Amino acid sequence: MSAPQRMDVPVVLQVYNEGSTYKHARLKFRLKEVIPKCYESIMEEIGSSQPGVLVFNKLLDRAEGTIAGAVPNFLIHSSIQKEIILPPHYHISLDDFQIYPHSEENKLRKQLDRLKQLRNDGQKTSILPIGHKGAGKSNLMRNLVNRCFSNGYDSVYVLDCDIGQSEFTPNGCLSLTKVTAPILDKPYGHQKTTFDNCYFYGDITVRNKDLYMDIFERLFNKFKIISKPGAICIVNSMGWVVDIGAEILDGITRVIEPDLFVEIYRDQAEARYDFKEVNQDHVVEIFANNSSGVVGVQAQKRLPAPLIRDLTIAGYFSSQLPRPSLASFASVVPFKLKFNNLTIAVPVDLLVEDNHIFSSINTQLMALCIKMPELETRKLCGRQDMPSISVYDEKSPALQCIGFGIIRGISLEKRCLYVVTPVNLLKLDEPPVLVRGMRIQTPSMFFTADPYNRCPYVLNLPEQKTTAELHMNGLYQPSVNTTQFKRSRKV
Repeated sequence: MSAPQRMDVPVVLQVYNEGSTYKHARLKFRLKEVIPKCYESIMEEIGSSQPGVLVFNKLLDRAEGTIAGAVPNFLIHSSIQKEIILPPHYHISLDDFQIYPHSEENKLRKQLDRLKQLRNDGQKTSILPIGHKGAGKSNLMRNLVNRCFSNGYDSVYVLDCDIGQSEFTPNGCLSLTKVTAPILDKPYGHQKTTFDNCYFYGDITVRNKDLYMDIFERLFNKFKIISKPGAICIVNSMGWVVDIGAEILDGITRVIEPDLFVEIYRDQAEARYDFKEVNQDHVVEIFANNSSGVVGVQAQKRLPAPLIRDLTIAGYFSSQLPRPSLASFASVVPFKLKFNNLTIAVPVDLLVEDNHIFSSINTQLMALCIKMPELETRKLCGRQDMPSISVYDEKSPALQCIGFGIIRGISLEKRCLYVVTPVNLLKLDEPPVLVRGMRIQTPSMFFTADPYNRCPYVLNLPEQKTTAELHMNGLYQPSVNTTQFKRSRKV
């Protein structure tokens, strides 16, 4: 099998109970062509029964195709000798893989059976998986979602509060998502293009705990309102279990009162979460280091967190690409937003002078948020034909996010701004607020993917500057992507 790096489930099998006699006869004929030496022994085993057939199709969706083209060696072949490049053949190898140790697996199944009984009684339940960074908490969360579907749940929600590595949105958001199918890929493969219940926190680390918990509580209350009896909510928490991370987990516990805690860890010496005032009978601890891997296949190195965030953003915009390649991003038709109806929000830490605002947001990834009356604004440079500017800080209200966009270009002559986004802005009653985040930027792969160095980001320079515009020279200075931010635990 060939599968993306670090994937636990490389293929999906579909089983059909019956097939035509003609098709089986054709398969027998082809089988004789492929393996003439073994044909007779195989047919003897089959006898008069119809053989079971596995048909593998090499299917790569647009998001995976985009990522595979942007990241070298992204598709890892199952062959042990990886230096040999093979054609797209399929191989079956001995697999002794166990997701979790046997004893912990039994405990987890018993707890899920208990929740299943609560579901049958019409009770809404919640699960809080936690774990230190790198312990496998995100994979655990996906595994729990899939187990819920296996147990007959038809109303499964994920409350995603991991702002550093979000599951269904680009990073910097807290969201509530109803999951309708098993999760078989990484976040880049199942990004939602528009968000119904999502708030833009604006950073990849918690600097304002009160705002974070306020958004979390809003989303959990939303779950209780919109979900039907017997629904389950699985919380995707951050990989942070000590210091402020522990305080946040304490707050989450008080809000949702989880029916099940699942803690995963890989090192006996690493920091663990201290379960306070929690029924220990509802806690399952998984020491994942006891898991056995695939025989003969070396474990792959983990993708670094900054790269995961970049891939998630690339996966989010992949639905807009004319072909599965970031090099085609320059061909995407942008939306045009007029200055006089536009509001731009920037964090106080990234505030610049008015004549440099456009330079600071050009080429940047921006959250598209719903305009709120509580958001204080003023006109850029005091001019009515310019956008409104808002500076948000710790006292600013939580902004509901409907999607993300990348600033494609700015035209001062036409007084408009161009945005590439999967969100259909034509269906909105009013333009969204463009909000810039901290440590949330356009991945560098968007700038380097085109082999011909065609830059998709432009600033239209006026042929002649008027006197009133001479002081706005900074508007025409293009921004340069100069750094890769890393997530920080420091506050």
